[in-house]
Amino acid sequence: MTDSMEQVEDIIRECTKLGYALKQVACLNQRSLFNVQEVNAYGERSLMIDLILEELCVNFFKGIPSIRNIISEESGYLDFNRGRFTVILDPLDGTKNFTMGLSYYACSIAILDENGHVRGSYVINLANGHEYTAIKGVGAFRNGQPIHTMKHQHLNQCDGIFVGLAKTERELQAMKRVILQLKSYRAMGCAALDLCCVAIGAASVFVDISFTAKLVDVLASSLILEEAGGRVTTENGISITQLTAQGNIRRITLQQKFCTFGAANAALQEVLMDTSRLQRPIQQ
Repeated sequence: MTDSMEQVEDIIRECTKLGYALKQVACLNQRSLFNVQEVNAYGERSLMIDLILEELCVNFFKGIPSIRNIISEESGYLDFNRGRFTVILDPLDGTKNFTMGLSYYACSIAILDENGHVRGSYVINLANGHEYTAIKGVGAFRNGQPIHTMKHQHLNQCDGIFVGLAKTERELQAMKRVILQLKSYRAMGCAALDLCCVAIGAASVFVDISFTAKLVDVLASSLILEEAGGRVTTENGISITQLTAQGNIRRITLQQKFCTFGAANAALQEVLMDTSRLQRPIQQ
């Protein structure tokens, strides 16, 4: 194993300590944590809980010399001017669930090397403490145990999860085409955990056709799903985990939004994409 991979494994292992601290705060569920504080890096509202969890994460990664910078949903780009790894972070994915008292929200962390390749991931369900991790080429795990996707090849065998809100007729029709084929479906409200559900075989497909998905939400769990045997792409069929290797990581993370299609395996992914008929031509 290379020194780089060993460093990533060490960082992911240490994230368990961070996860415990985050869960302790999230489980307080005090009304004051719901107060709007400012606007985040995407022009969206930041609540007190978002900022508190981000501060815990930033302070944690400041203490790891190999971390060079952080790209966070709340503060955007933070540069420590050292080390080699980039952290792409969403301190709280599923904020609406948190404010509604629904026990389904997460912190999502992806570790990238200097070339923009995703090398490790950590996602924790802050409501119950379940941890999902992955190391590129090593595998995916839930609470330390290996996880694998289902082997379904047809949508009528599958339970699906949706997130995002379809607003146009084109999006509604795409959603309808997929829903009519599925055995059952749910809308859970936390993309990071939804993709992990596909990774453990609790569902077989995940769809977000709202064109609002961001890398901070889905990059970490996309690696987890891939390492468990699945595939996750944009509406153009580009692997989510390849987006950061295509250019300026900061720009891509903070400016690019897309649809997300996740499936238990590559064959099912093709069926899902074909059924949605939402693929857009890539502009040169």
